[in-house]
This record gives sequence, C-alpha cells and structure tokens, in this order.
Amino acid sequence: MNGPIQFEVRDRIGILTLNRPEKLNALIPEMAEGFMDALSKSAEPGVKALLLRGSGRAFCAGGDIGWMLQSLKEGRIEEMKALLNLGAKVSHGLKTLPKPVIAVVQGPAAGAGMSLALGADLRIATPDAQFSMAFVKIGLHPDWGGSVMLSMLVNPAQALELMFTGEAIDAKRAYDLGLVNQIVDAEVLEDVLKFLCARLAHGPSEAFASIKRSALRNTGHTPESLLALLEEEGRQMAATAQSADAREGLTAFVEKRMPKFA
Repeated sequence: MNGPIQFEVRDRIGILTLNRPEKLNALIPEMAEGFMDALSKSAEPGVKALLLRGSGRAFCAGGDIGWMLQSLKEGRIEEMKALLNLGAKVSHGLKTLPKPVIAVVQGPAAGAGMSLALGADLRIATPDAQFSMAFVKIGLHPDWGGSVMLSMLVNPAQALELMFTGEAIDAKRAYDLGLVNQIVDAEVLEDVLKFLCARLAHGPSEAFASIKRSALRNTGHTPESLLALLEEEGRQMAATAQSADAREGLTAFVEKRMPKFA
C-alpha cells in the first residue's frame, strides 16, 4: 500500500503507520479514510491492541504547514475545518477504542503529531524523540486533542507551559513529566515491541475494554463529554487559524523566519 495511512493486522495487533516520510508524516485531509478505516478494523474482535507509528525519521510533524497556508490564502476554510473535525474523531476514537493503544515515537512528534501521540494509552519513545506543542509558534491553538490530552496527563501549570512556549522537550524530559512510559534504544526497539505485542495479543479482551472505560471515567469524563471537549478545541483552533497572527505565523514558517505577531 502506498497511501498516506497504512494499516495491517499482524498476530492480532493492528499497526497504523503514517506514511508521508518525505513530509515527516504531516497530517492532511487525504488521511481521513485511512484513519477511520484503521479505527474501525481495530475495533474488530480479532484485534487485541493498536500500534501507532510513523515511517521514516519522524513520528509526525503535525499539520502540513504549506497546505494550511495555501488553504487560508485561497479561503478554503471548510477544508481546514474538515481536518480539525478529523482530529477530534481520531482522538476520540483512540480514547474510546476498547483496546490498548500504543504510540511508538521516533524523531519529532510536533503540533498535532504530539497530540496524536498523547491520544494513545501508552507511549514508547526512542532517545531521539522530541515532543512539541508547537502550535503557538505559528499563532494557533492546539488541535487533534492536544490541549485536552495534555491536561489529563500533566499538572495544569506544566500543560500551560508546554502550550504557551511550544518548546520541544526530549524523550527524557517527556519521561520525567509522565508523558512517556519507556525510552528504548532504536537498536532494540523492535524486540521490545515484539515482546509487548505478544503479551497484549494473548491478553484478556474484556478486561482491556473495562480498564479503558474506567481510565476515561476516572478522569471525570464520559465518551460524550470527551467528544464535546475535542469539538470545542477544534472550534478554538478554527478561530485562531483565521487570525492575522496565524497568517503571519504560517507565512513566517514557510519563509523560514521569525514571525512578527501583533
């Protein structure tokens, strides 16, 4: 398969691979069908867990900045909103999938890429992994569940610091904050994943599903309240995307210069 999303089931483990390595797996609307198909197939009884991966040297660099800027210049706001709606659906789908979801982060997980990783239940990172809520650097509000999931995982001050600054943190810092479960050298990553996947593949499906429901409930949410938060996040992102600051931030990024915000 050569699409932007690849999905396969191997030994009862679903594997979703972002497949735009030349663009650091940046997210685009054309990924919608692949994401939703992967979530649907992962919910089938024969699948015990889902792995999220990126092809090439990055997990995911977030939204495709060039595409976003062109969309805004051409007034294609509905396409932008469609990508935000996809992010809410994917984030919600990962959190309500009655199976363990593991993100395997190598290289950058920036912007919506970090959001996507945070939507998983567990995160395994290689030492070169970098996490960044980079939205603010281009004048945008977090999307793809980033503000919601980050606030569930770290204390409010730390969540705000990461969102206000957009600065990248390395795998060790992410581990110290509780964002990463394990840091694994690239040389042994596949062996570690093979062991974990074998364990999950022989695990109790009903218990996994029950644990996922409890984990969500213990954060004070239901599937419905979580979806409402994710949709509101998308609306906030859509509003900032149409601001002068966002236009300047996106343009500056493409032109490789520092933005001059109002």
